[in-house]
Amino acid sequence: MSVEDFDLITVRTEAAGDAVVVHVSGELDLSTADVAEAELGQAVGSGAPAVIVDLDRVSFLGSTGLRVLLSTRDRANDSGVDLRLVGDQRVVLRPLQVSGLMPAFQVHASVPDAIAALTA
Repeated sequence: MSVEDFDLITVRTEAAGDAVVVHVSGELDLSTADVAEAELGQAVGSGAPAVIVDLDRVSFLGSTGLRVLLSTRDRANDSGVDLRLVGDQRVVLRPLQVSGLMPAFQVHASVPDAIAALTA
């Protein structure tokens, strides 16, 4: 498990069965993108067949944060890793909807829901 903690963002990674869960808290924007992208890249490159990005505690998702998620999705696709997002609050869903990126991701309401979908 790793933890990166900065003033605006906290990123914590843990194993959950065969998946790696990356919990992101705080603001995901230009000032925090490097931290999130590094941790997400490590998770995708970990050898786990699935990565779940838990955005449930994200307080802001800016356009740079969307770019980080897209880049992570592309990297996961290239590596054969199943990428899932978790977040059912407006702060996460609205930017995905407005940008037209919602269909690019599999979004779940909770980490347990995402884990269950991996085994379904």
